Amino acid sequence: MIFVLSKLFTFIFLPSGIFVILLLIAFFVSKRLRLLFLLGAISLYLFSITPVKDFMIYQLENVKIDNGSANTVVVLGGGAYPKGCFKSYPEAFERVVYGLMLAKKYHIPFVFSGGGIKYNESKLIKQDVNHLCAILRCDFDIYFENRSLNTYQNAYYTDKLFKKYRLSKNVYLVTTAYHMMRAMMIFRHFGFTVHPRPVGYFYEGKYIFWDFLPQMRNFYESYYALHEFFGILSLKILHGF
Repeated sequence: MIFVLSKLFTFIFLPSGIFVILLLIAFFVSKRLRLLFLLGAISLYLFSITPVKDFMIYQLENVKIDNGSANTVVVLGGGAYPKGCFKSYPEAFERVVYGLMLAKKYHIPFVFSGGGIKYNESKLIKQDVNHLCAILRCDFDIYFENRSLNTYQNAYYTDKLFKKYRLSKNVYLVTTAYHMMRAMMIFRHFGFTVHPRPVGYFYEGKYIFWDFLPQMRNFYESYYALHEFFGILSLKILHGF
């Protein structure tokens, strides 16, 4: 009973549940903009529950993983912060670890791509790579691309780095699963042969009662799904993909 009450308290009085309730209250007590408040409450509720989040995420994460071999590993940055033992954000750290594992397993070059706006991500990630390589005993070449600020620039500047060092453009591409579809589109646009190696899946596919109550985690992941959909749309409109 205590568990149920604590869960209900969390879903009702913390974001995003509390905001859904406030919008519904505004709908009932307001004499103006009632429809806007109702639409806001419904939208926020839907984007905050697991089944709706899953519906969107699945469209992005449903990428076929081939069995092809590659000659280089490319890992896309996902954020870094200068404090802490490891500098990578958790999502980015998983990418780096898996990328190094692939490079170690197949003894092929490792390339990290990411510049950063607030912090020099490539410089910070290099510290993590050094820590991990002390454990993995990396015996392969490692390169860092530090100018890109988005996925399109990841591919653009990685292409330049590959030409400079004459690396094979047949690559294992490592990024978070929801991001893989757009990343593949862009890297193939720049002439890479891409073998996707996604990490960090968000899709769950199995639901219990609590999954139908609003949770901030679902809203957060829905935001990333919408960001990817708009990113893919912009590629089609602006770059003719």
